[in-house]
Amino acid sequence: MTTDPAPIVNTDAWLSWIEIDIEAIRHNFRIFRSLVPPTTAMFAVVKADAYGHGAIPVARALAQEGAEVLCVARVEEALELRGAGIATPLLVFAPPFGPQALAVAGQNIALTISSVEHLAAVSQAVAGTGADIPVHIKVDVGMGRLGIKPEDALTFAQVTTGRSGIILAGVMTHFPCADQGRGETTLQQLETFKEVRQAFHEAGIFPRYFHCANSAATLDFPESHLDAIRPGISLYGLMPSPDVIAQPDLRPAMAMRTRITLLKEVPTATPLSYGGTFVTKGPSRIATVPAGYADGYPRHASSRAVALLHGQRVPQVGRVCMDQILFDVTNVERVSVGDIITLFGEDEGNFLSAEELAVAGGTIGYEITTRIGKRLPRHVVG
Repeated sequence: MTTDPAPIVNTDAWLSWIEIDIEAIRHNFRIFRSLVPPTTAMFAVVKADAYGHGAIPVARALAQEGAEVLCVARVEEALELRGAGIATPLLVFAPPFGPQALAVAGQNIALTISSVEHLAAVSQAVAGTGADIPVHIKVDVGMGRLGIKPEDALTFAQVTTGRSGIILAGVMTHFPCADQGRGETTLQQLETFKEVRQAFHEAGIFPRYFHCANSAATLDFPESHLDAIRPGISLYGLMPSPDVIAQPDLRPAMAMRTRITLLKEVPTATPLSYGGTFVTKGPSRIATVPAGYADGYPRHASSRAVALLHGQRVPQVGRVCMDQILFDVTNVERVSVGDIITLFGEDEGNFLSAEELAVAGGTIGYEITTRIGKRLPRHVVG
């Protein structure tokens, strides 16, 4: 397999940046590939700019690894990948509207439909163009979001297959509780989806793909693998939740780094940052770094988060600002302006996960990686 070499980038001039380890994403993809037989397709999810990791470089790497389909949330994301020359079949999760359906016609971009209105939008868009649009019917087995009722799925499929220019390529669902261990709710919802599949087959309707397994279901519900799996967050080295039972050897692919721009010695009882909500308990050395909540660092983590400096944990102190964050580096020797502070990621053999930062900020790892601001340059390595 040939891979594109990462460009040589000098990060010495950068004050704050994101590092993306493409080889880690390849490694994680191979782990998920090893969990299923060769006949089960890999639908790799690269929505939301590949969970903040950069959709185009990630999609290229996953296409090279053999992903049969790349999944995105919106038509705009699919067209961005096509514009970058990525030819792998694409699946759009969001429901279509007429102009968007017309934009994907003939480009091997599948749309997800959940209602007669969605079907009509696709049918009207493709009428008279001579192009075909593949669709995946979504079935709602308990998410309460997108999806047609299980009892209506077969009739809807029969109507769909009767429309000119529309190819029924797949049927899918999404589990709301698969990341909560092997619970009865997910097992019952999987059984409902399998009953839908059985009804389709008995009626002589055989879409290429029945798929329902996200990262958590792939790991903890092997009976859910069916024709394809849809790993998302775990391709990037994050676990869906602490409740997932399986613990594969995933490698986190993102690190967030910044540099110290100012060191300040302050006395005991010095209030720091907005509102003076943090007050030093003794003489302290405070480092200021040029990152903040405008870059995606969670403000709710104020005075609860930590970072890594020379491999040592240092506490974040005071309120997180839009563009600046303060850290207490009193206990770290030989600290200088320009030294790198790792807000999450690996540093000198120690590791701070995005999930740990998420806990400090009262959120989830997904939100940490997807909310990283555009003003931070991405440095792709590996």
